[in-house]
Amino acid sequence: MDLSLDESQQILVDTFAELLEQECPVSLVRECEKTGFSEALWSQYREMGANVMGLPESVDGLGMGLLELGLVAQRSGRVLAPVPFVETAVAGRLLAAIAPGDPLVARIAAGEAIVSLALPRPHAVTGTGSGRTGRALVPFGAVADAVVGIDAEGLFVAEDAGKRRGPRLRDAGSGALAWWSLQRGEGAAPRALATGDEARRAMARASAEWKLLTGFWLVGLAQRALEIGADYARERIQFGVPIGGFQAIAHPLAECAIRVDGAELLAQEAAWAEAEEPDRFEGLCSMAFAWAAQTALRTADVSLHTHGGYGFSEEYDIQLYYRRAAAVPGVAGGAREELQRVAELCLAPERAALGGA
Repeated sequence: MDLSLDESQQILVDTFAELLEQECPVSLVRECEKTGFSEALWSQYREMGANVMGLPESVDGLGMGLLELGLVAQRSGRVLAPVPFVETAVAGRLLAAIAPGDPLVARIAAGEAIVSLALPRPHAVTGTGSGRTGRALVPFGAVADAVVGIDAEGLFVAEDAGKRRGPRLRDAGSGALAWWSLQRGEGAAPRALATGDEARRAMARASAEWKLLTGFWLVGLAQRALEIGADYARERIQFGVPIGGFQAIAHPLAECAIRVDGAELLAQEAAWAEAEEPDRFEGLCSMAFAWAAQTALRTADVSLHTHGGYGFSEEYDIQLYYRRAAAVPGVAGGAREELQRVAELCLAPERAALGGA
C-alpha cells in the first residue's frame, strides 16, 4: 500500500494551500462566527472547481476520487474554512450515482446549489434523519438549498428550504448547523430517489464518505491546533526558559503528534481502500472518523491548556479550533457512537451495511 502523493495530488494540495493562505485568514473565520459560512470563500472554491471535483465526468464533473477530495478537506480543516465542501461533494456523488438525471446534479455542477445530507443515526435516542421524528440536524443546513435524506419510504431529496429549514444552531462550534423538517406532509413533497435496500445502501455509502472526508477535515484541524500549541510552548517564557522545555508541557504535545500522524494515515488508508479493498471501505471510514474525532478534540484540548488561562480567551485562536473539534463530530453522533458502528460492522456486517436496518 503506497500512500505517497503523486505529482497531480501534490499540485492539488499546494494550490488549495495557496488559495486558503490568501483567502481564508483567521480573521475571516472570526468574521463568520455568526453565520458559519462565507459566500466569498465558497465562490473561490467554485472557481477552483471544488463543487465538481467528486462528480463523474459523465455529468460534467472532474471525476476525482476520495483521496483527492480528502486532501482538499484536510487543507480546509487546517484553516477552519467556513464552506460546505464536504457536504456538497458527498451529496453530489450520491445524486450522480443513483439519479444522474436529477436536476440538482446539474445545479451542483453549475455552482448554483448547496446540497447537504440528513445523516442517519440508528443509535440516536431521538431521530435525526432516521425518519422517527422527521427532523434532522443537517451540516451546513443553515445555507443548504436542498437536503438528501432517508426514511421508511426510501431515499429522497427535499428542496423547500423556506418552509423546512429551521434556525441556525448558535452553540455548535460556530458552524452552519440547522434543523430541517423532513416530514413528507410538510411543504413541497420531497422527490423520491430510491427505495428498499438500494436506498439504504446508497445512504450508508454516502454516510461513510461524509465521515471519511470529515475525518480528513478534523485531521487538518488537529495538525494546525498542534502547531499553535507547539509555537506557544516555544515562545512563552516562564522561570527564564520556554515552557516547552517542561515535560508536563512537552510530553502531551508529543503524544498528540503521534495521534495526529495516525489519524492522517488511517484516513488515507480508508480512501485507498475505496478502490483496492472495497469490502473494508465502510469499516475503515468509521474507524478513521472516530479516531480523527478523538484526536482533534484531544489535540485542541492539550493545545488550549498549553496556553493556560489564555486558551479560554476569545483573542487567542486556539479556542476556535477547540470549539469546532468538540462540535463537528456530533452531527454524526461522535466518536463513541461511531465505535459502536465499527463493532457492528465487525460482528454483523450485512446488517450494518444497510444502516442498521
